[in-house]
Amino acid sequence: MKRWIHSGLCRAGILLAVCISSMYCQPQKSRAAKAAQATTDWNAPLPSAAVLKQRVIQNVKASQAEQERYICKTVQENDATDKKGNVKKREVKQYDMFFVNGQEIDELTAKNGHTLTPDQQKKEEHRVQDEIKKNTDMKYVAKKDADDEKQLDMLLHMLRYTNGHRINLEGRPTLAYNLSGDPDVHPNGMEETFLHDMSGTIQVDEATGELVDLNARLDHDVKVGGGLLANLHKGFWIHVRQQRYPDGIWLPEQVEGNGDARAALFFHPYFKFSQTMNGCVRTNVTTSESVAVVSQTKSGSHPSDAKH
Repeated sequence: MKRWIHSGLCRAGILLAVCISSMYCQPQKSRAAKAAQATTDWNAPLPSAAVLKQRVIQNVKASQAEQERYICKTVQENDATDKKGNVKKREVKQYDMFFVNGQEIDELTAKNGHTLTPDQQKKEEHRVQDEIKKNTDMKYVAKKDADDEKQLDMLLHMLRYTNGHRINLEGRPTLAYNLSGDPDVHPNGMEETFLHDMSGTIQVDEATGELVDLNARLDHDVKVGGGLLANLHKGFWIHVRQQRYPDGIWLPEQVEGNGDARAALFFHPYFKFSQTMNGCVRTNVTTSESVAVVSQTKSGSHPSDAKH
């Protein structure tokens, strides 16, 4: 899930925007949320999965430009542990996260408490530049959007949602379900098997269809290549939480999990991980606008030339 800015061409446009508006955004209850709470029929029938899917797609498309105004700091911790959960080795990485045409781009800024060396920073900037270039190719973006919709369809198809009910979270009607693999569906491949063998709970914002909270664990081992290539063991746990910002944008707040896995025939690590949002800046310019300014400057043209 996330990372962001440091210096270089891909940064220049973003930093330009940050200089204009550097207020850290904090989620808060809006008047619209209070109004929704007052007008909600808490006993109304719950929307179908198909209706929620369309709300997700519509909300993502409607909020894509606003999403590009955000730059977020994230911290990722990866621990190798023994079977009792004691940490044997820890790796901490800090990232800057931003979006281009709805696609998340994460830029490494520090590792294990140390900023990148000039050579590491240059290499990372080139990597991020390539990511930005790739995500400004609308054919590539269309394919990614189609893949995302396919994954959403798979999520709706593989899992069974039971005990659905409506709850109030920060003034917003939220749908809560227990989830488990649908016994009538037979998964194909690792990704489908992974989803199908999960069980837990999920909360979804009713108005937008956006994920609020997912807390699930594996009921069975997931094997790749009959278990010869890899094996993700029963009990693997994952928790994902998103938060809504005042302008309606949803951004990941936390991703965490733990479990144990075997890769090939000899490697059997225990691990836990977490990725936490550590503050977001909302700018007055979208990433796409910033990238366009940088590209025009690099080519020797002036942004105003595009208007003539």
